[in-house]
Amino acid sequence: MASNPSWYDILGVDRDASPEQVKAAWRAATDKFEPGSGTSQFRLFNEAADVLLDPERRAAYDAELDADAARHDAGAPAPATRPVDLEKPPEDAERRSRPARGTTRDAGPEPGRWTRLAVLVLLPVLTLAALAVAGLYGYKAHRDSQIDQARDEAPAAADRALEEVLAYDYRHLHTDEQRAARYLTPRYKQKNHFGATYRLLARGKDGKPGPAVTTKTVVTAHVLGTAVVDAAPDLARVLVFVNQSSTKGGKDPVIFQNRVVATMVKAGNAWLVDDLKSY
Repeated sequence: MASNPSWYDILGVDRDASPEQVKAAWRAATDKFEPGSGTSQFRLFNEAADVLLDPERRAAYDAELDADAARHDAGAPAPATRPVDLEKPPEDAERRSRPARGTTRDAGPEPGRWTRLAVLVLLPVLTLAALAVAGLYGYKAHRDSQIDQARDEAPAAADRALEEVLAYDYRHLHTDEQRAARYLTPRYKQKNHFGATYRLLARGKDGKPGPAVTTKTVVTAHVLGTAVVDAAPDLARVLVFVNQSSTKGGKDPVIFQNRVVATMVKAGNAWLVDDLKSY
């Protein structure tokens, strides 16, 4: 008895320890091992718990300990049928890496079992969540970058466009129309009958010279400043402060101070005017 520690010694509990105390000692002893690692100490702790948490096996084991103690007191050598070796656990323990099913110990979870199950279940979920968050942040960063680009590019495009779109010279209206049309979306040109308007400036419905030709009108536009009202990756509304100067028949020019909100749409690498509202 002195050379072979008992299952109680292995777990560090007294002979009268309750099942709860045995279970707590077993958990404390095995928590530092990875379940299924196959180490001899891990299997030994499991074997001790198998015996001490099974009432029938524990009663038989206690009787065996008592008999060994009686023989030791009488001077008889103890049988060498069930030595307990810390380095080489009993044969039954060698065949198992965890306590047998159906014992009292099944009332409690295997050490770390729920932790492993939680990791197995939650790891894919957390991975997907992390990817989703990363994707969301990536998308937001990309969108913010596109909006910043729109805020930089759309005002400059509106500046160039309005100085062409809001100007014409009666001497070359057709050329002015073609030049201005390059800055407009097809939708806006169709909606505002852009080509028809220019043609009416040149020639009336009755075939006679139009008002621009009759009055020899020259209109120029000069943008004083721009400001972004709002922006999205491919669309921006730009407030444009523009002065129009209208000269008719060589008379003194008349200045019109306008505030125009230009809706700019990105088409490929260019920003085009999709709407104009004057205030």
